[in-house]
Amino acid sequence: MAVPGSAYGFQEGLALSAWNGYAMEARVALQPSLLATVAALCAARAVAAPDPIAVLNRGIGGQTTREGLARFERDVLAAKPDHLLLYFGMNDSANSGKLVPLEEFRKNLQTMIDRARAGGTERVVLVTLNPVVAEYWALRHPTHPGRDDLDGYQRPYDEAIRAVAKGNGLPLADLRRLVEEHGGATKEADSLICNEANVKVRDGVHLTEEGYRLLAELFEPVLRGKVKPGQTVVCFGDSLTYGSGVAGQGTSGGRTYPAWLWLGLNRMIGATDRTTPLEPLAKAEEGM
Repeated sequence: MAVPGSAYGFQEGLALSAWNGYAMEARVALQPSLLATVAALCAARAVAAPDPIAVLNRGIGGQTTREGLARFERDVLAAKPDHLLLYFGMNDSANSGKLVPLEEFRKNLQTMIDRARAGGTERVVLVTLNPVVAEYWALRHPTHPGRDDLDGYQRPYDEAIRAVAKGNGLPLADLRRLVEEHGGATKEADSLICNEANVKVRDGVHLTEEGYRLLAELFEPVLRGKVKPGQTVVCFGDSLTYGSGVAGQGTSGGRTYPAWLWLGLNRMIGATDRTTPLEPLAKAEEGM
């Protein structure tokens, strides 16, 4: 059986041997020039493939900046992050059993920033507080001092985050604005905040899968051109970083915001061609 060689780069001579109706062997003699081209392309691809960016999920549900400070050495500095994404404040301001006074909250944020910089972190990014479905939240926190106006109670904490970012020259991921631009914290099915209509739970605080995806996108412009192949990004915070309610919670796989961030950053540098995040990971596999 002859195969024309000029159009396809093959020499004539495709030899087939068959036994019991099955093709047992096929050999194609490649033109030396094509073989060299293929080898060169493979070598170039191997050289060009960048090291992936590691994204570590260091969120723990229910925590405040006090508890964040207590584990900062273990969960942040020990990882030697090149970039640190800090999202605290929800429990400091809304968890009636763990409220942290405003000035202490501000100082705790500043201490974490100072420690990160002293430890060699290149960039720290802060995140504003997402709005809450107060009706749901009040059912769980009937004794909170801001029960009748949670938004008013939380606003100074949100302003503190913005002021600390500005005072330190840090970039800010404005999650509050993002949620408000998508209709706010409502009980509608298309809200970015979990509610009965979209997840069948009276949550009112945590983000939906789409909310986590969009939060990750907020960081991409801030990190574009700053995060390099092989570097490490630590996502540090409470249950909103942990990923409560979605697949992969506590890791950088599944549908947590660190999982979406891993995907976006590594696509950005050409380290992956995936279109969805990694599957839910065991903690030891995180950041792969």
